[in-house]
Amino acid sequence: MTRFLVLGAGFVAEPVVEYLSRNKSNRITLADYDYANTQKVANKYPHISNLQIDVSNKADLTKLIKDKHVVLSLVPAPFHALVAQVCIEQKSHLVTASYETDAMRELAQKAKAAGIIILNEIGLDPGIDHLSAMEIIDTAHKNGEEIESFTSWCGGIPAPDNNNNPLGYKFSWEPRGALMALLNDAVYLDKDEVIKVKGKDLLLWSKPMKIANLDLEGYPNRESISYKKIYAIESAKTILRGTLRYQGFSQIIQSAKLLGLLNPKTIAIPKDISWRDFMVALNGENDLKNIQSNLDKKSLNALQWLGYFSDEKVTVKPSVLDAFCALLLQKLSYKEDEKDMVILQHEFVIKKSDGSRYNLTSVLKQIGEVGGYSAMAKTVGYPAAMAAQLIADNKIKNKGLILPVTKDIYQPILAALKIEGIVFHENTTQNPKG
Repeated sequence: MTRFLVLGAGFVAEPVVEYLSRNKSNRITLADYDYANTQKVANKYPHISNLQIDVSNKADLTKLIKDKHVVLSLVPAPFHALVAQVCIEQKSHLVTASYETDAMRELAQKAKAAGIIILNEIGLDPGIDHLSAMEIIDTAHKNGEEIESFTSWCGGIPAPDNNNNPLGYKFSWEPRGALMALLNDAVYLDKDEVIKVKGKDLLLWSKPMKIANLDLEGYPNRESISYKKIYAIESAKTILRGTLRYQGFSQIIQSAKLLGLLNPKTIAIPKDISWRDFMVALNGENDLKNIQSNLDKKSLNALQWLGYFSDEKVTVKPSVLDAFCALLLQKLSYKEDEKDMVILQHEFVIKKSDGSRYNLTSVLKQIGEVGGYSAMAKTVGYPAAMAAQLIADNKIKNKGLILPVTKDIYQPILAALKIEGIVFHENTTQNPKG
């Protein structure tokens, strides 16, 4: 019997619990700050116990983790390091879908000494992208081939039938994290040249592209160059990992950024002020028309549709960004009969041993189910659960801080994902330069 602890009962939790519940010898505890959220999930599945916890309370966390074999942390990323510390002390394995951070890296030696696995980056992006990329890369290396270029794009967006707002985007969770990511710098490699994109210019970089017969756009995501080492593709001259959106998103959000709507600094928002008056005050203008006249037509129409120039009252929040998010969540949430979509594409230029080259494109397109899981919940939750089960079954031999880039992880999880209908479609073409 394996005892699992799932921390966090948000939108990803149910597919995690559902998958682990398929094994009748598993016992699962689901814990969240909001007890009602845990109850909704626990009521649906056998062998589930649920409770309320504040994950910032180390003493309570220690009591909860003490007898668990594997912990899955689905809480916000800043809490993972504390969870990891307790897991090391209690010798419990840990799985997260979040990026490996410096705080996690500082715990690497302690985790190894404790004989536990801390596996990060096993969701969708990061996660499934690693699995599918490494399968292609290892196959190329086995055939004596070199990776010359690797670009990867991923996005969670509305399904085409439900892409019915000017922003071309919807939220199934709190928008703050997605918007904060738009303030980050990005670094990538282009023909052996290191390209740095400042956070203020990130959305200006955005480029149109056609993927899976959809008109999309993409911009770079965080730091891409370290994947030369992580993926063992030292021969690659181009490495770029980026985010996908429908065309127009970047232009509109860049306008919102210039208007100060993405400012995360604490501010006193007046009670009962309208968005119209707040926008005027925020931009130091006397007249709303002065603000609107500086906007392109697409951005103006979108921000008007969203209500940022209306008489609607601003929700009092700690920052302008939080107030901005509150209205976005109100206007851009998925309805019960609407579906989301995940698009993930890898593009490789691969050099054969005879010097010729070919292009390999691998695409995953996943659409959510009305009345079932969203595509995002499924593609984040299932890989995390599958990895946790592999650890419980002693199928992963490496200990310490690891990423899902080795064959003992990516092969069984890709096979299990295929059973769930999460499948990549590959296409190869002759490279004109090869």
